[in-house]
Amino acid sequence: MRMVLAVSSSLVALSVLATSLLAGDIVHVSPDDVGPESIVHWQGEYLGAVEGEEGEVTLAAQVVARRNDDYELVLYRGGLPGQGWDPESGTERLKATITEGQLAFHGDDGRVYQVENGSIDIRHEERGQLGVLERTFRTSPTLGLAAPDGAVVLFDGTSVDKFREGAEITDDGLLDQGARSAEKYGDIFLHVEYMLPFWDDSGRANSGIYIQDRYEVQILDSFGHPGGRGEDGSLYQQRAPDLNVSLPPYHWQTFDILFRAPRFDEEGDKTENVRISVIHNGVLVHDNIELEKGTGWGGRKEEVPREHFYLQRHRGPCFFRNVWLIEAPDGWPETVEKRVFE
Repeated sequence: MRMVLAVSSSLVALSVLATSLLAGDIVHVSPDDVGPESIVHWQGEYLGAVEGEEGEVTLAAQVVARRNDDYELVLYRGGLPGQGWDPESGTERLKATITEGQLAFHGDDGRVYQVENGSIDIRHEERGQLGVLERTFRTSPTLGLAAPDGAVVLFDGTSVDKFREGAEITDDGLLDQGARSAEKYGDIFLHVEYMLPFWDDSGRANSGIYIQDRYEVQILDSFGHPGGRGEDGSLYQQRAPDLNVSLPPYHWQTFDILFRAPRFDEEGDKTENVRISVIHNGVLVHDNIELEKGTGWGGRKEEVPREHFYLQRHRGPCFFRNVWLIEAPDGWPETVEKRVFE
């Protein structure tokens, strides 16, 4: 299933951006939301067509803000990750030059990519204009997915009663990181929505979903990164996602996780390993993966049939909303099947 493309209509002032975004009034940030003085003003995804040697081809780009006015342009032939791009075709990565407030990227082939007014103008030093990429905003098809009858609603913005003492709800009605479920769970389907701000202080915003306090689905600002075993959507330090489909900071994102707990015999010996499938922003990135032990520090703990799950408090801010689960599911919920696989 492809993520939904949309055009931003949010033209809010910078002073009210954080409140509006966190409260769920908008799901992404447009260039006008932050203003040209912000490092994330140009950051985002772009899509269009460009003249190539074999005619017009689809080209996508991600403008990635790093630190200290450092930007990278990542180019994808055929479309964006999870939406037309073939990983076998690779990517092209270019570093930025900023001249008099103008952001540009220069390729070795004579192409110049000028970013301005919500688009990327592509020109060749000798052949002139080759095309224009327009800024696009993708939304996960499971964003806002309602909990079905029988589900355990862990957080709907009204209370933290389903979590142990210490869980915090923000003034904007969001769940802060560091919440641990009050109950212990075995087999579950878990839906989580999360948002990472841009954080250029000392690293990228970082959290994680620790199922049974042992198996972490990593949360990290990985927009535009190649992906890996420690990036967003990874089974931390054990398996990279099949595709990095992370959206830019300040976008609401989703994880839909199908988890089968380890099995034990009457003597307490493990007979079957954990199995886990993960849909990230509507794209299946782990399909029925077997884990012999917990991930990261979780691998040092003895495995159990039931345990709490934990939304990790780590480096940098991370916020959550619309968190719910189904116990002992038969498979993917019907609503997920329809939105992702049909």
